[in-house]
Amino acid sequence: MEYILKIVTVFLIASVKYFWATPYSFGMKLNEWETIFFMEAGGIMGFLFYYYFFGFLFKELKLLWPVVYKFTPVLFKVRFEMWLVRLRLKRTTARKFTKRNKMIVRLRRRYGMWGLVILSPVILSIPVGAFLGNKYFRHNHHYIPYMILSISIWGIISLIFFSSFMNH
Repeated sequence: MEYILKIVTVFLIASVKYFWATPYSFGMKLNEWETIFFMEAGGIMGFLFYYYFFGFLFKELKLLWPVVYKFTPVLFKVRFEMWLVRLRLKRTTARKFTKRNKMIVRLRRRYGMWGLVILSPVILSIPVGAFLGNKYFRHNHHYIPYMILSISIWGIISLIFFSSFMNH
């Protein structure tokens, strides 16, 4: 039972914060083969789950919003409308192009899908990569295979990196 719990926790950690699954697995005294297998499985299954879950949410929330709004109590509607008015006012008075906004747009245009694919498993997290990928690259049919390949490569790199530093 303890062994199954170790495997499940490595799987779940890899599905959320992929980079930290390797040291956690080594801390749980799993060997390299168990680590790589359950870490890769958790990362890939987590990415696919989050990718399709966010796609479902994006599609369904557009359809369900009028129904939800219809059955929302009046007090919440009034507060929501006040929030929208404040948000619109803030947008009209705010600066449109700050240095940070320009940098983000420049990075997205320059690196695009490849930057997201390379950085998601390590620096960002699997759910963030799935969310941004579904939002910006869902029509690109190569995004999912490239992301799975990136997860696999980063898993091998992190296994080599952490196994060289940890006494295992």
